[in-house]
Amino acid sequence: MNSLPATLINLLNYSYSMAKALLEQQGEFYPIGVCIDQEGKTMQRLIGDNDNYPLASVLLDHIQTDFTAKLSSGHIVAYAIVYQAKVTSKQYTDPVNVLIAKFKSLEGEAEGVYYLPYTITDKIVQFLEPWVE
Repeated sequence: MNSLPATLINLLNYSYSMAKALLEQQGEFYPIGVCIDQEGKTMQRLIGDNDNYPLASVLLDHIQTDFTAKLSSGHIVAYAIVYQAKVTSKQYTDPVNVLIAKFKSLEGEAEGVYYLPYTITDKIVQFLEPWVE
């Protein structure tokens, strides 16, 4: 994560701290959208439009479409969309719970996906070794 712009690192840290709090309080969460506007203000998007129980995939699409349009129009300078999944990788050959952050920033033209594996024991989230793609 150190090769990413500082603004994006701060945004990812903010997003993951929100996700961690929700996991510790509720054990799960809907996808989270977080962005930074031109003035450096961080904004959140936590739930879907008028649907009380949206499918996570629909919510991800809505947030992605919204943030892509706002980034293209210059209303925001960076965003991260965080959601939960279970994946395997070279380091984790058995399925592991991860927080996935799709991110994009105009600063340094950074774009990618950041995987942050975690475990929950007694309602305490512990993060494991992350990776970026």
